[in-house]
Amino acid sequence: MAKNVKISKTVYNKDTFNKVIDREFKSFVTPVDLEQERTIEQFFSEYERLYLEISPEGENQSHAYLINKSSELVDYEKDTTDIQPLLDEIAQLRRQLLDYQQQIIDLNITQAEQ
Repeated sequence: MAKNVKISKTVYNKDTFNKVIDREFKSFVTPVDLEQERTIEQFFSEYERLYLEISPEGENQSHAYLINKSSELVDYEKDTTDIQPLLDEIAQLRRQLLDYQQQIIDLNITQAEQ
């Protein structure tokens, strides 16, 4: 009952082997794209989450950097120049208020003395 089985093998030299056999790694799963495009909503969600961890000052990765970078698109300086006259007026009104409060104190003192 013995049967003869013929076994054969093909031998390739090193150069021929690399040409004939594909040695690249293959996967059955579609690779995940690591560079997924983020939406504006995702950006602001992450910003809110990391808000207190971001340094206030610094050349990059800081709130100051975000302000400077955004100022390239929005004329931030223009907004502050529009506000400056109002801030000056508020300061002037505060000085007047202090002067009037001092006058009231002086009048109360003179009335108490009489």
